[in-house]
Amino acid sequence: MIDPKQVEFDGKLVPGGAKSFMKDTGSSSRDLWQVDVDVVKVLPNFNVRIKDDKYVEHIRRLADSMKEEGFYQDKPLAGYVAKEGQEQVIYITDGHCRLEAVRLAIKEGAEIVKVPVVVASAGSSMEDLTVALVRANDGKPLTPLEIAIVCRRLTKFNWEVKEIARRLGFSQNYVEGLLLLIGAPQEVRAMVESGEVSASTAIGILRSDGDKAYEKLQEGLEKAKAKGKDKVTKKHMATGGFKKEVKKVAPRLFVTLREVRNDPGYKSIGEGLREKLEQLLSRLDGLDGIDEAIAATDETKKVKPAAKKSKAAPAKKSKQKVGAPEVSERAAPAPKRGPMRVVVKAK
Repeated sequence: MIDPKQVEFDGKLVPGGAKSFMKDTGSSSRDLWQVDVDVVKVLPNFNVRIKDDKYVEHIRRLADSMKEEGFYQDKPLAGYVAKEGQEQVIYITDGHCRLEAVRLAIKEGAEIVKVPVVVASAGSSMEDLTVALVRANDGKPLTPLEIAIVCRRLTKFNWEVKEIARRLGFSQNYVEGLLLLIGAPQEVRAMVESGEVSASTAIGILRSDGDKAYEKLQEGLEKAKAKGKDKVTKKHMATGGFKKEVKKVAPRLFVTLREVRNDPGYKSIGEGLREKLEQLLSRLDGLDGIDEAIAATDETKKVKPAAKKSKAAPAKKSKQKVGAPEVSERAAPAPKRGPMRVVVKAK
């Protein structure tokens, strides 16, 4: 479950000296700093990982691997040396899962004393460290919800969505969706976290249904369970049945197929596909009511132009003197008694 403290994290760090810290703690350098596990600290709530069952399983696998193979030197932790009063400490900024796993492995008998750590420069800001949670992660990929937490934190640094997208390497639309998700009701986020609905589906419903999103997602979940599924997908969120929609668009589909057949490029279509189209058209051509259906389709096409003319109707009420010329781009309505020709003589 998402810890609200993760979302609202606002920690600050005062830069310390990496070399002096390593010297004071007896750490050694071998391309990487070899740091005693006991002196490595975790900055509270900085890690955006959601500690669900999958997280626990991941830690278990890593710990078992470390008990057999040790801590891989090519998978170092990332750290930041900071000052706390007069004391210097090192906080992990990347590799939280590996640190938790190695501590579990040590607790269960693994003889691991030091772990490799790459230390960030003192000029690194909290914004840089936050971005690195996504960009520098080469372990278990962050979930969309976890990335959403990172996006939310960056907005608290007064970053625009465009800048967040650029720094994280995502599209602006994706970041906007993640921010919408992390700001959604807890019930919606819980469905995403539990796997009952994907983040993308939830974001789509949040965009289309707003505060009704949870209700819609629950309806979709019921449809999914009725079909023996335990996850909502886009097809469960459809507003209308397939047969019902096909019935509505069938006349227009038929007319379009006929237009395709009359198109000059029709002959370039593969022979097999042309044969299928011909078979479909031949089945429909002679059916009762086809002419009425086509006529209704044609009338539908004419509705929009007619609606536009009706909006201009009030302009016809203006009175004109008999014989006075009228300057207008609008055609005058034809009199009921029949067409009239107006001849204007040149002066």
